Amino acid sequence: MRKLVFFLVAILSFSLVLSTGCKKKDNDKPTPTPVTKKYAWAVGEQDSTTYGMIIFSNDGGDTWTRQGQGSQDLQGIDVNDVWALDEDNVWAVCTENVILKTTDGGQTWTRIPAPAIQPNPNLICISIVNNTNIWISGSYGVVYNSTDGGNNWTVFDASFFHSGLMQGIWAINSQVVYVVGGVPKNKETIGFIARTQDGGATWDSIVPDSNYNRNEWIGVTASDPDHIVVYGGQSHYVVSTDGGVTWKNDSLHTFGVGGADINHLKMLDSQTWWGAFDLDGIYITYNGGASWTQQQTAGPLNMFLVGIDSYDDQLALIAGQSASIAEGKILKTSDGGNLWEIKYHTDSSNMYSVSFIRD
Repeated sequence: MRKLVFFLVAILSFSLVLSTGCKKKDNDKPTPTPVTKKYAWAVGEQDSTTYGMIIFSNDGGDTWTRQGQGSQDLQGIDVNDVWALDEDNVWAVCTENVILKTTDGGQTWTRIPAPAIQPNPNLICISIVNNTNIWISGSYGVVYNSTDGGNNWTVFDASFFHSGLMQGIWAINSQVVYVVGGVPKNKETIGFIARTQDGGATWDSIVPDSNYNRNEWIGVTASDPDHIVVYGGQSHYVVSTDGGVTWKNDSLHTFGVGGADINHLKMLDSQTWWGAFDLDGIYITYNGGASWTQQQTAGPLNMFLVGIDSYDDQLALIAGQSASIAEGKILKTSDGGNLWEIKYHTDSSNMYSVSFIRD
């Protein structure tokens, strides 16, 4: 919180002390301190050393250093998603039902005990609100929630999620959470969208019009409680502008057979969305999906771009994986996507996710 500046004038009464420094927003939360450190983490599968890949950048993605290599807690697992709360506290979810956390900026990574589920699910996605309210989704219809920083977990009924692959989860706040993925039906996999509006006490499913669930959903994100986007196969997505009351089906024209999958969207605001697609596709919309602009990619081609995060509307990072072999890359733009550059490349590990610190 900003400090009040007091001018010690003899005739100034206490009632005239500046009040702006103490006024809170409507939600009664103090004004957050702007992020100034361009710290970022990226994660991926284990490489030839058999340790899960975690890399760190303290300069906005220009240079990267490996973390956790040699740690028993990272041995034999792939690291699928990462969520950086601040420069010290970072969470990651992995294969084999492994949850990782660091409290010292990645100098040490430790496993957080996860609920006992058999067979061990692959944990795919993590979303955190209020620093301690943690939501995780994965295979076999797994959805976990902890409201106390990982000390205790609630496991939701996997049958509601049809024991499917829940690839995306997004907590808008502690009460409203969306989970999306693919579920089996008649020897096919179709999309599934679930939502809770009471912190997981009850769940409902969302069925878009015109059989739009025929496309498997990969992820979900929101810029605020009203504006939500669910995205996935063959460049299809559904969007709500009224808090999930109504949904609009949409898609964009991309390359590939039927269109490239939308693997990850970053909403900078309700109108500006940045997307990482299959086949090295990078797209951005400035008008809520009414039109899209393709941006030029960089580095080794024929990759799936699967993770994106931005520091602001100019600086963003993308994680990519090979379509056929173990190979990964990290791309960076510093000018809103006019120029993307490769900043990290590995020929022994696919890269899956990237996260700037969020406070």
